[in-house]
Amino acid sequence: MQNGLVHLHNLLRWVIIILLLVSIFKSYSGWKSGRSFTASDKRIWLFTMVAAHITLLLGILQVFVGRYGILTTELPEGVTVMKDKFYRFFWVEHPLMMIIAIVLITLGRGMSKKAVPDTVKFKKAFWFFIFALIIILIAVPWPFREGVARPLFPGI
Repeated sequence: MQNGLVHLHNLLRWVIIILLLVSIFKSYSGWKSGRSFTASDKRIWLFTMVAAHITLLLGILQVFVGRYGILTTELPEGVTVMKDKFYRFFWVEHPLMMIIAIVLITLGRGMSKKAVPDTVKFKKAFWFFIFALIIILIAVPWPFREGVARPLFPGI
């Protein structure tokens, strides 16, 4: 079951990245063209936020009770979290940066509910989504990251 949750968490990473790219494109094109905010825009932003929140819940589960979770792992003798690259990344850096990215996604999606001009909705959402994407790309354990690398598609 543990492997399945890790694989689902990884799969949802790709879903979020794709949905964020679509959200960024739609918000940028809406901002620059001056078009009206549509139900399609609202729906894609909602799907992006829901995927991010589901991934967050799976990630929180992994951080606390996963294979290397805080509650299920005892640090080796003489090792502190902040001095060990692996534990610092998976217990501090990755969760903190992902929470920040998900807050930004939620704020971007929240723009769809604001009673402001459509151009302002698109412009603000664009910047929230861009910053969220940048943070996500920085915080993912890509295969080229030494000490914390994970495969692009584990289990495949």
